[in-house]
Amino acid sequence: MHLTRRSVLAGLAITGALIPASYIGGRKIHNYLERHDGTPPPARVEPAELSIQRLSSRLRGIWTLKITGDAEELHGLPADGLELFLDSAERGRALRGFMDTPENLRAPALPRYKIVGDLMGASPGLIRWRLLDRDAARYTPRYEFTVMLDDAQPLNASGTDVLIGHIQRVDPQTGLMGSKLAITALKHAFPKAHERMVTSPEFVAWATATENRLYHQLWHASRDRWHELSEARRNALRGLGWQPGPLDAERHARGRNMDRNGSGVDFFFMHRHMLTIARPLNAPPAWRHFPLPQPAAERDWVGFARYFENVDGCSVPPTWLTPSDEKFTEGIELIKSPETFHTNFQMWESRYSDADYLSRLTLGQFGSELELGLHDWLHMRWASIPRDPANGSPVPAGREPADFSQKWFTTEYDCLVDSFSSHVHPVFWCFHGWIDERLDDWFDAHERAHPGQVVRRRLMEVDWFEPGPWVEIDEPWMGPLTHGCFSRPAPDAIKPLEQDIDVMKLALKIACDTRDTASALNRAPRRPSYARDLPVRTHVGKA
Repeated sequence: MHLTRRSVLAGLAITGALIPASYIGGRKIHNYLERHDGTPPPARVEPAELSIQRLSSRLRGIWTLKITGDAEELHGLPADGLELFLDSAERGRALRGFMDTPENLRAPALPRYKIVGDLMGASPGLIRWRLLDRDAARYTPRYEFTVMLDDAQPLNASGTDVLIGHIQRVDPQTGLMGSKLAITALKHAFPKAHERMVTSPEFVAWATATENRLYHQLWHASRDRWHELSEARRNALRGLGWQPGPLDAERHARGRNMDRNGSGVDFFFMHRHMLTIARPLNAPPAWRHFPLPQPAAERDWVGFARYFENVDGCSVPPTWLTPSDEKFTEGIELIKSPETFHTNFQMWESRYSDADYLSRLTLGQFGSELELGLHDWLHMRWASIPRDPANGSPVPAGREPADFSQKWFTTEYDCLVDSFSSHVHPVFWCFHGWIDERLDDWFDAHERAHPGQVVRRRLMEVDWFEPGPWVEIDEPWMGPLTHGCFSRPAPDAIKPLEQDIDVMKLALKIACDTRDTASALNRAPRRPSYARDLPVRTHVGKA
């Protein structure tokens, strides 16, 4: 055989191509066999995907069960009047809970049937779980449930979910399934705080007064939006006397250097002034500590019932979806989560009573940091989905800030996400009372670290502080001098004239209604007053 230089080089090239190709092909075959040979993968931590987390949120709570068919009773329980406690941990993939009579579920003894299921492969159209019999020798399954969330029909009158499906008995000896019995389960509506925390008629009349609703919204709106407004809108507010602070020395609350302009002092003073009026009217007392998250049904079923029945008015209401604003939906979910309670709320609870930390902050720095972080998130964590007072329909993004329809002035409208109504909500006074007490912690911290550098005084009938190295401003901003502040309830009280109410409405339209501009503010999704700085999910599963 005659070898030439060209044939040798060609042979080497073919060999060099075949060897890597065979190696790569072999690796692909190996990987395919590993994936498809039936060998299970190693265990790993797998939090629930976002779609499962949202399904869990809809399932979590108390349900009334109705069984239709020939069953006169379940094994050991009557067929009528039963309740389900359904629970799933945050980012968990398991379903747990109990089924029994309402009385037994609220008693210390272990309920008759334990609910055990998982949410792997579950969807609103298919959810399964089993009932384990407490009295069985091996705690064996006695019944199996197969249900779906009934999205085909409107929600019931209370705005809650409905489960439909069937239940089948499992023979404990043979494991054979019995006939199917149709079931329906109705989720209990989450009670509102004002249904549990009764306030005096005098307090309600004061908080819901037109001028006080408008004042509270406008005081916040002027400070919150000042840095975003055009000079023309700023001048319009100046002309009405509603610029946030002295003329040409305004103190915005959310723009650049807001922690150094004294706006935090304004925040503390205005709310302390509100408290001096509300407390004699028997406003709800300050929290001693932040209420803990929901207990697990599997460990504390009695506590689970108390939580979802909102016995003390301080349970965290369920989250909600805003289809037009996914980031807002995610932010609300995160703020209401148990994880955020432990990572943020309990940290703030400690930090804002820590003398070492507080002694390094001026009053303005402290107020600004607390307002834009903890304060806003307290409003959102304890808020329920906003609803139209006229018909109860959900308004996920909240009331339009310049909508002054009469329906929003009803005493029932106490939405915590809206500064027009948040101060009507009983829980507002619980956490604002807690915030106000931190002012005394701040003073005590400076007395220890800088004796005599912070001096107490009385200002507008409020216990306050002299300006100095740790108190940036002399006169906290409360609004135009012609308005004063919140009207005091009394037979001879001087309330704002009707024209002043109109002035406040006009000022709110100037500050909040930016539909005539092409600014970035106008293009951004509209969100409630306290939802301007929301957390972002860092590890997002499939929705």
